[in-house]
Amino acid sequence: MIFENKGWGQKIIEHFKRSEWGILGIAGTTSLPASGVWWQESSKRIGLIKHQHQGKKWISKYSGDFKDKIIPAVCVDGVFIAVNRKKLRQKFNEAFQGFHFYDIDFCLNNHLAGVNIGIIFNVRIMHKSYGASNEDYETNRKQFITHYQNHLPYAIKGQILFENKTIKLTTYPKVSIIILNKSNNLLLFNCLNSLSEKSRYPNYEVIIADTGSSQKELVEIDEFVDITTMNIKLVKFDYYNFSRINNALVFERLDTSTKLLLFCNNDIELINDAVTRMVQVYLQNKNVCGTIGCRLHFANNEIQHAGIQLTMDKNNQLEMTHKGLKSYYNFYTGGVEKNIFGSTAAFLLIERQLFEKIGGFNPTYTECFEDVELNLACLTEYRKNYFVGDAVCYHFESQTRQHKAGFKISDYENVLAFLQKHANILIEYVIDS
Repeated sequence: MIFENKGWGQKIIEHFKRSEWGILGIAGTTSLPASGVWWQESSKRIGLIKHQHQGKKWISKYSGDFKDKIIPAVCVDGVFIAVNRKKLRQKFNEAFQGFHFYDIDFCLNNHLAGVNIGIIFNVRIMHKSYGASNEDYETNRKQFITHYQNHLPYAIKGQILFENKTIKLTTYPKVSIIILNKSNNLLLFNCLNSLSEKSRYPNYEVIIADTGSSQKELVEIDEFVDITTMNIKLVKFDYYNFSRINNALVFERLDTSTKLLLFCNNDIELINDAVTRMVQVYLQNKNVCGTIGCRLHFANNEIQHAGIQLTMDKNNQLEMTHKGLKSYYNFYTGGVEKNIFGSTAAFLLIERQLFEKIGGFNPTYTECFEDVELNLACLTEYRKNYFVGDAVCYHFESQTRQHKAGFKISDYENVLAFLQKHANILIEYVIDS
């Protein structure tokens, strides 16, 4: 093992001085499964490790890089463990022979006793090995799970990391926030209240497109509109089609003062001033800007969306998912990730003029994927799509699906055909799965 940065010892000392942490490492997890294998649940791993083996070098990126922060964990890998002896409650268990599971036992035993364990990022090492399981590993694993059978699986809930900065802009172009809703008034009102409470953006309107709520529910919306200070309009439709309704509102209902469109699901709740931050990114890049997305979290704090990710499987089949899905900390931490493939339309900002030039959402999609095509259409217009990792919202996705059966095969086939048609553009965005 080689330390790659100077002053690493002082950095560790400062971490311990400023906090109540007892054990620190550079790789670990928030969840230990019943198998006892800490790295089994890839979405819950945290940390960054460089490796060198047989002339090859690579980096294992288990999460984003959080610089000087400490991220809570239940255990750390024995490749690097720093301890504050005054904070420890348990010693290493000498019953574990060799190199396997002594570290996990030490961490879990201390965590159960109340010791704070965390992952640090400002100490970097080169691990001159890649690690491998063997017969001894399996023997110790069985010993570990037998000893902790009453505690496994064992997990802690991750935190949502965000900042509440006041953002001042030199100009505030009008934003029309479009929200589709049907019989989900509680979620809708929570969404609207979060916009009012968290956003300091002064120049926006909200258009609620109702797609079939009851008369009682429509009265509730009218009453909400009457008492709020927000600029809200209610437009009624007697059908549901995400693409067609959004297109109809943009092309037929908006006045000329609207410059930016923000498509927002009714199950979104702002955690910070995501609206102003996303507009700021637009203003900084408006000559080349396509779509702008943000970080979305489920109610349990897991990430729902940190950008759309395209992968190629072993059979050369293109697959799509959301970056960081069901992790806590696997997202881009540098603020703005430039020139990504795209983001979900659950909370998506785009210039009105560009949206109209593209022709809006493709109405042939009946369930989903219209946002995938919109993102790619921006790329075909030589625009760049952005992910704003420090603009953060909740997305209570499982509560609001109007269509519970999932996507239609025809929709999936349509989007794959569109992606294939523009394969030359997509090459730089596809990663190996």
